Amino acid sequence: MGLSNFPNGITSFGIPIYGPGQGHDISGKTFFVDANVLTSGGDGKSWDTAYKTIAVGLAASQAQISKSSNRAWAKRNTVYYCGDDIKETLVLAAEKTDLIGVGTDINSLPKVTGNFTIGTARSGFRIINMGFIPTTTAPVITFPSGMHGWELHGVHLFKVLSVTNSAMLLSTDCRDFRLINSYIYPDVNAAVATIGFNIAGTATGLGRAIIDGCLICGATALNVVDTSAYYEGALCKNTILKATALCVDDNSDSILFVDNRLISAGAITDSDGTGIADWNLNLICNNYCHAVDADGPIPALQAPA
Repeated sequence: MGLSNFPNGITSFGIPIYGPGQGHDISGKTFFVDANVLTSGGDGKSWDTAYKTIAVGLAASQAQISKSSNRAWAKRNTVYYCGDDIKETLVLAAEKTDLIGVGTDINSLPKVTGNFTIGTARSGFRIINMGFIPTTTAPVITFPSGMHGWELHGVHLFKVLSVTNSAMLLSTDCRDFRLINSYIYPDVNAAVATIGFNIAGTATGLGRAIIDGCLICGATALNVVDTSAYYEGALCKNTILKATALCVDDNSDSILFVDNRLISAGAITDSDGTGIADWNLNLICNNYCHAVDADGPIPALQAPA
């Protein structure tokens, strides 16, 4: 017997199932943004009446999701975005909201020219299938203190010739974040930002942070300032870390590094990779490195005495 045949939305397991208009609606809301529309003023409820800016779409999602009745049901909103050659400097995020790029220009994702410096922490914010091009030397995307559970999936950060960023990505005192299948590029002349991904702060630790399947380029590719012991299984795996010097500078000594590839213009100097990686040797496994003086696994396998 199908679920729709049970009376009053009750399944054989005693779990209430509600159809449209019945009981509590536990689904999130959807908002549409088309940056190429000629005028603003739509209600954002469809592509035909889309908002013109991402900022308006995220503000609408935050206003809706932040009501106590909506938070109670653990909903997640969606903001769909399309646009071609759009300039927008962003400062707003929205809690429990997915910002999803669905348009295309030369790539199969929409790009926004402008730094995304989030001013107020909104936990559970995710960006999916989008690109960002900076216009200032600030980080291309900044996640402020306490913005836990942020995620980037298929996000591309493009360095430009006229701008040398202090970092391409900055996260300060954030826990449970995910950087998945995302890419931090050099510019067309192979110049890089000062830091590719900067993990800053000391208040909360890294808290189950995961970096997986990424490309991170920088003078220092991955810099971890956090010295708190509360790392709880933070992990970097299957990632290419390309640098002019240190590929990894992990001052927390807390992150697991497994199955990564390190490429540096510096020298490895020893079997522990000291010249291109500052990390906890007890937490690294199966990392392969290329530098000016050597190629090989780090740490180098040594026979027992």
